Amino acid sequence: MRQNLVLLVAVLLLAACGNQSTEYPPRDVPAGLLKDQASIKAGKQLFMHLCARCHGHPSEGRSERANFFQPPAPDFNSAHYRQVDPAYLYWRIETGKTVEPYRSRGSVMPAWGPALSSEQIWHLVAYLKSRSRE
Repeated sequence: MRQNLVLLVAVLLLAACGNQSTEYPPRDVPAGLLKDQASIKAGKQLFMHLCARCHGHPSEGRSERANFFQPPAPDFNSAHYRQVDPAYLYWRIETGKTVEPYRSRGSVMPAWGPALSSEQIWHLVAYLKSRSRE
């Protein structure tokens, strides 16, 4: 009986954690950035150099290696990313696994904030938004 109660509490806690909303700081997207071909191209170059090993190349969607991670690395070809707030993408690139809820979920995403300039992160955001399919 006690084991069932402990299991029930654990399941409820996990369900509650899965439904929490993620808070991130608001940011203003630089004017015209998301449609700027030079920014998108710069973001693609950064992505290919820093991110494609885990997230996959544009033609393959999420790579096989992405499924190795728990949680799996996202597939940025997904139409879902057209709707994602650019400020959220910026924040995730900047902070990676160093913040909740990602730290406790086992994310392996590095925090790129210390290594990339704000402009470079915005280039990545522009590329990710352009990569998602409608």
